[in-house]
Amino acid sequence: NNHCPSGLYWISAKSSPQQVYCDMDTTACGVRGVMRIAYLDTSVSDTCPTNLTKYEVNGKTMCGRHSSTLSTQPCDSVYYPSEGVEYSHICGRAVGYAYATRGWTCAFAFYSTKYATGVTITRGPSDSRTHVWTYASGWQYAQSNGCNCPCAPGGTASPSFVGNNYFCESATKYRPQNQWYTNYTMWQGNCYEGSNCCPDDGRPWFNVTLDSPTSHDIEVRWCGISVIDNTATESLEIFVY
Repeated sequence: NNHCPSGLYWISAKSSPQQVYCDMDTTACGVRGVMRIAYLDTSVSDTCPTNLTKYEVNGKTMCGRHSSTLSTQPCDSVYYPSEGVEYSHICGRAVGYAYATRGWTCAFAFYSTKYATGVTITRGPSDSRTHVWTYASGWQYAQSNGCNCPCAPGGTASPSFVGNNYFCESATKYRPQNQWYTNYTMWQGNCYEGSNCCPDDGRPWFNVTLDSPTSHDIEVRWCGISVIDNTATESLEIFVY
């Protein structure tokens, strides 16, 4: 019913009836009646998922790679169940901040061990995950470097399994220092003057149409190349329909 308000609704799930949030407006995905599968907003709740660490810096509260695993594993994941609901579209947004970002593809791999610096959204089990969208964090804009975003000088092109399904920005114009760049909100399209990395493409919102319907659960991974790489989100929403 297109006249119903956004809010919590009961659905018939694979195991038992489940209560989920449905967005009945068109601001999220351009259509009404989409199920929200993932939600994080530190302005509403300052509690982060178990696998992530809460960072409070310069008045910002955000969730990022777990502080206890920064030196031992490149990614920390959170799984969001689809409750068995079949869908053929995935849309959403992520907004966050970067810490001393080293680059987009300095050490790029995927599936069980591969990652990009930033936040990556996939679907399916961890041993056969399929890429949906990546919010990547590049090194800087001013100097040519292979760790830059693909749109920046010397930046490495995105791998084939990512294709054009990504947003990539850098938090600083010049060589980054070891600090959180809370003065620059990532993936909002507010690039530094002279950068070619922020076209008018609807960011931070993405919308992906799948080749065929699925009921895969969604995995969100916060990844970095080294112990000093971190990207944390203050808001995250993912919808399916």
